Amino acid sequence: MKNTYAIELFGIIQGVGFRPFVYRLAHKMGLKGYVQNQYDKLFIVLEVSSQEQLGEFISHILSSPPPNAHITRHSITPISTPHILSDCFEIRESADCSALLPTLLPLDMRICEQCLNDMKSKERFLHYAFTTCTECGARYSIIKALPYDRIHTSMSDFVMCESCQSEYENPLNRRFHAQPNSCHRCAIQMCVIDEYGTKHSFSQSQDAIKLIELIAQKIKAGKIIAIKGVGGFNLVANANNAQAIKTLRKRKNRPKKPFAIMFKNLQDINSVAHINEEEKSALLSPQAPIVLLEKHFTKGGILNEEVLELIAPQVHTLGAILPYNGIMHLLFDYLDMPLIFTSANLSGEPIIADFSALEQKLGGVNAVYDVALDYNRSICNPIDDSIVRFMAGKMRILRLARGYAPASLSFTLPLDNKNTSFYQHHDTQEGVIIGVGAQQKSTLCFINTTSNVDCQAVISPYIGDLHSVDSLIRYTLHYDFFTKLYTQEIKALGCDLHPYYASTHFATEVESQGVKKYSLSHHKAHFYAILAESNDLDKAGIGIIWDGTGLGEDGHIWGGECFIYEPNENAGDMKRLWYFEEFTLLGGESAIKDIGKLALSLIWHYGLDNAQNRVHFTPAELALLQSSFKSGIYPQTSSVGRIFDAVAYLLGLLEVQSYEGQSGALIESYALRDCSKYGSKLEPYEFNFIKDTICFRGIIQGVLDDRDTQGVERAAHRFLHTLAHIALALAQKAQQQKNMPLNIYFSGGVFANKFLCDRIYTLFVNNQFPFYMHERIPCNDANISFGQAVFSTLTRRK
Repeated sequence: MKNTYAIELFGIIQGVGFRPFVYRLAHKMGLKGYVQNQYDKLFIVLEVSSQEQLGEFISHILSSPPPNAHITRHSITPISTPHILSDCFEIRESADCSALLPTLLPLDMRICEQCLNDMKSKERFLHYAFTTCTECGARYSIIKALPYDRIHTSMSDFVMCESCQSEYENPLNRRFHAQPNSCHRCAIQMCVIDEYGTKHSFSQSQDAIKLIELIAQKIKAGKIIAIKGVGGFNLVANANNAQAIKTLRKRKNRPKKPFAIMFKNLQDINSVAHINEEEKSALLSPQAPIVLLEKHFTKGGILNEEVLELIAPQVHTLGAILPYNGIMHLLFDYLDMPLIFTSANLSGEPIIADFSALEQKLGGVNAVYDVALDYNRSICNPIDDSIVRFMAGKMRILRLARGYAPASLSFTLPLDNKNTSFYQHHDTQEGVIIGVGAQQKSTLCFINTTSNVDCQAVISPYIGDLHSVDSLIRYTLHYDFFTKLYTQEIKALGCDLHPYYASTHFATEVESQGVKKYSLSHHKAHFYAILAESNDLDKAGIGIIWDGTGLGEDGHIWGGECFIYEPNENAGDMKRLWYFEEFTLLGGESAIKDIGKLALSLIWHYGLDNAQNRVHFTPAELALLQSSFKSGIYPQTSSVGRIFDAVAYLLGLLEVQSYEGQSGALIESYALRDCSKYGSKLEPYEFNFIKDTICFRGIIQGVLDDRDTQGVERAAHRFLHTLAHIALALAQKAQQQKNMPLNIYFSGGVFANKFLCDRIYTLFVNNQFPFYMHERIPCNDANISFGQAVFSTLTRRK
């Protein structure tokens, strides 16, 4: 007797070749039924003759799915009513139905080796930059709506030729149901706009390789090129041309911030940087991120010492990436040198994704680029390149973007001893909860609230800082896109306490439409984010949250916090246990760049008058600053990020900070030099706890003394070493105070510092403290939206 079952698969299961995979498996096993994309899932109806046959089918799907698929959950339900099936298993047209949460969106992936081989050998794909299949290419960046079918992408503007259509319909072809499929005969067309405004294009797609040759010639001539990639335009230039690098820095107003470099192959990267196995795997992965590596200059390397310093001034790191799309692979056929590879945008604004905006923003009299390469397929969802770094024993995401985003995270709400959720609520209607994010490194988060226990969150790609009109427009477009996908009612949203954040204003506008709004302090949002990412909302834990800024519940600027979380407490009752001793944010926000003001504030705060000659202000400036300091007009802060800034200044590393995190990067680089020469065995500076504050007078005095006696490198090393010991002391004090084992969680932008995280890793492993740092989402403000949404989910369900 034969039985029929409905199988539902959830996760990243559209746009990754899952339907063809299921089709081929069913035909191989001789089974009847069909597979279908639905809005929120992949739906399979299967007729089997035994439970063993069903088990074999399911086991194969779960254990060996397509390479870029990710199944988060599945269900199997017997179908008792008669079901009319064809004689053979088939792929049915997608069902256009709504659901609470759509299927997880497919991600943009590196071009695969098979498609690269086709570009070198097959006539229809020879030198065709947009060659793709079910396992690679653009996905999220071209999606307009779901289900994931060609009509719902920007490929809807291109009609497949007979050969592409044949491949699309052939179950044995790897382009079977590959929605972006195209070739020279039905091609996406490229064009070049040169430095004189002349447009170069060819009616025959086969001739487009001449455009690639032209771009290569311009790069060799020292020109700066804007190339339309997967998620937007990138600016590229010869990385071995010092003048080109200087010109790009001047035009882009980017005096010191490091550039990423695209290398032709791993061998070239190896000539200028150290690569471990995890870093190599990341560079070669389908996600193809920028990987932060440690510089390793050798004579005969692909980049000389001068340009290495121009590319990444004063720091020991180098952002490396390999070609991940057809255009860049073709370009490297004509180039031997690495390329500067950076987003095409104005400072602080989002990546530009269409040529008209490129002309308007970066063209004209003061053009940033000389020549542009464009193509006529629209980018629906602009997205930057992701950045990852190997820290504390694992690869960790620093920028959540192409290949990793939109990110999906599952977590479980706490249960009591009767296996009942603490967070039952009378309002169980379907809906989503949104986190609107922070002012910097903004993202959006959407959480499925249908279950009282199991939750699924989707986090948008990195949007950027919400300081400009263009950034706010991009933020709104992301919100509109995701809320269009999540067709059910918005039940609640979480936002920051800061009244002047653009995201807070946005939340207030949504609240006016009848949506419940929950406000949460910035640093507690960080803690909720790491708790939920670790799926530990049911465990008591200590949160060490260190970053640069964020409004605290007392109206002060926090940033050096230690909280305790207990799952049986109210969601908003996360308690602040200890924090760095507060000092004056002298000059307010201007001190974030003019960091001498922070150094001066700490000198006065701790009465280190003999160190006042370390700061470089005129007598008039000093008098004005001292008057402001005494008047108390500026806020107090416990920010560890601002302590980094002050220490960088006192060590003579930096006077004006030109990019976020510059002081931390410099301190890390100098600390690494000392560690490389003398090892890691040294004493921390003096620090002590006074009630609930961490007094760090000894750190500032020690930094000043060591600079004079031991050198800047040793002072930088001991500073980071001391911070790691403070983290360990906080863990020990919390264990003693609570008299119970506690997990330790780290979040906040300070923990993007590899040297600090590696030292914490060593100390905590040696002292057998369980600890967690972010892996799947960044430690910085990109995780704030997730923390806000988690908090709102907990609070709403009390």
